[in-house]
Amino acid sequence: MNPSPKYINPILAKITAGTGEMGEIIRSYNWATSSVGPVDSWPQSLKTALSIILHSKFPMFLFWGKHLTCFYNDAYRPSLGDNGKHPSALGMPGEEVWPETWADIKPLIDSVLAGEGGTWSENQLLPIFRNGRMEDVYWTFSYSPVADESGKPCAVFVTCTETTGMVKTMTELKESKNLLEFAIDATELGVWDYNPRTNKFTGNVRLKEWFGLSPVCEIDLSHAIEVMAKKDQQRVTKAISDALVYELGGKYDIEYTIIHPATGFERMVRAKGKVWFTEDHEAYRFNGTLQDVTEQVAAQAQLEEIAEKMQLAINAGNLGSYELIFETGEIVATPQYKLHLGMATTEPLTFTKLVSLILPLDQEKVQRAVQTAVDQHTTFHADYRVTASDGSIRWVRAAGNPVYDDQDRAVKMVGVTLDITEQNEFAEALSKQVNERTVELQRSNDDLMQFAHVTSHDLKEPIRKIRIFAGRIQNELSAVLPEKGLRYLEKIQHASSRVMQMIEGILTYSEVNATKPEIEKIDLNKVIEDVETDLELMIHEKKATIRKVVLPEIEGTRVLLYQLFYNIMNNALKFSKENENAEIGITFQYLGDRVPAVEIAVADNGIGFDNEYQSRIFTTFARLNSKDSYEGSGLGLALCKKIVERHHGTIRASGQPGEGSVFHITLPLVQG
Repeated sequence: MNPSPKYINPILAKITAGTGEMGEIIRSYNWATSSVGPVDSWPQSLKTALSIILHSKFPMFLFWGKHLTCFYNDAYRPSLGDNGKHPSALGMPGEEVWPETWADIKPLIDSVLAGEGGTWSENQLLPIFRNGRMEDVYWTFSYSPVADESGKPCAVFVTCTETTGMVKTMTELKESKNLLEFAIDATELGVWDYNPRTNKFTGNVRLKEWFGLSPVCEIDLSHAIEVMAKKDQQRVTKAISDALVYELGGKYDIEYTIIHPATGFERMVRAKGKVWFTEDHEAYRFNGTLQDVTEQVAAQAQLEEIAEKMQLAINAGNLGSYELIFETGEIVATPQYKLHLGMATTEPLTFTKLVSLILPLDQEKVQRAVQTAVDQHTTFHADYRVTASDGSIRWVRAAGNPVYDDQDRAVKMVGVTLDITEQNEFAEALSKQVNERTVELQRSNDDLMQFAHVTSHDLKEPIRKIRIFAGRIQNELSAVLPEKGLRYLEKIQHASSRVMQMIEGILTYSEVNATKPEIEKIDLNKVIEDVETDLELMIHEKKATIRKVVLPEIEGTRVLLYQLFYNIMNNALKFSKENENAEIGITFQYLGDRVPAVEIAVADNGIGFDNEYQSRIFTTFARLNSKDSYEGSGLGLALCKKIVERHHGTIRASGQPGEGSVFHITLPLVQG
């Protein structure tokens, strides 16, 4: 913030009169030292635009002049967050204020200043740095031109409102609606909505199918009553009438049978609903759900049969069953349960006896699991070891449910057990085998990488000789060779060059895997300088401009970090546009609370790429462009990804065809 001038300019005082805190800040700003100059030199268009902004209660922002100097009003301030860009944003160039969104908003500003008219964006995600961190912020905003005294656009007038809360709320509402629809569909419920004033109701497709009703929007209630079993019609009609009486609470819960008019199929359903009343206690809406309970009713009649089958299943599955009586500690158990414990089937059993059989290391776990199940009304689960009467150690898996009395006091635990000794022994053997196979696989991968390294190294010499002798033929025999022969030699040279690039790439890629990282403090500025030195000829050839900020120090491996930035900057130069000077911008920001890190952005103005290929570009040997148009092995970015991962970081890329690309590299400040 510039220091306050000794007096308040009368023009500025008039513009900012009664405009709150921002008016006071603008009055105290030393504009003579800014890019817009002293207030006396301001054009009328700036004064008018500033007056409109400051006197508006709607969030407004202004990018003024060739530096896109920033102005904003009090209504806009909350969008800047706490301890964020306010008040330092005032009077600063737009690119310095909004570096994190500049790639998104600068094209819009340029479009407006070029006379292409205003813009409108609704609920657009533009992450910004505020409240001490990067936040995902949604905006609805419009960019409009501000004309100077000659009528040409000289500034961009921004009206905007942050819609982050609304977008999140709408997303949550949509998710809630989807969850509700999923729940209704998953539970196979019929849904109905009855209007007491019209005596008509609507329902979902499932409900109408059950009643055999027409799929029209509204149906008279009498048509639904007619489908019900005769014995239930009067009872249902009364239940509906009672629910519509305010004093009775507006609740509706009844079971009845419906008979499909076409098929005659009988379906038992349970209807549950709620009536909504006006302040005058008049019912205006009555809605609820319909559940098919036909199977439940049939199941109730078959409980005894099911219980018998369940016992057969317990016996067939070699399961033991038990009842633990909490008051006495007695355990009523089947013979199979006692066999699981390795004790005689005739021996009495209590909870104290059971605990004594359990290995000391598992005793507390079992007692705690029982207590937790009782306290939280949940199912008891535990795997534990017992010492059998013959001295062997056996594994038991137990499960059970607490049973409570009318006062919600736990009276007993009912459950089953299973001997899992063989299962655990098998699991241990399998785990051992997996570990052995993992070691073997790692050894195989290491051998394969070593083979790739050795093979690639050995291939370099014959390829080099092919290039040398092909070059000699071109130089010494070009006068006697036919044109077709010379073309063939050129193809040989080109192909051998590409093979050599592939070999070099494979060697580098394998060396990254084999290299034991030597961690040290790395000055990233020195790394970038070394890369610029090595790419000096290419930078000169591409007439490239490299803009960078002062980068921090981090921990890492110097040779790998050099290779990382060399490949990215080399790509930026290689894939630059033929008719435009190359530009590379390097910026950074600090990230993270628990694990401090830095995100470095390397942006270029090259040919770019479609975001559809964001993940593919980091794949080994991946190429998005013709190998005849752009040289390379296709290993560069795969190598970058591997280097970043070796440093426990991440790398991602974004771009647009013809508009350049940006590589975002996140690296921890300290290697763990």
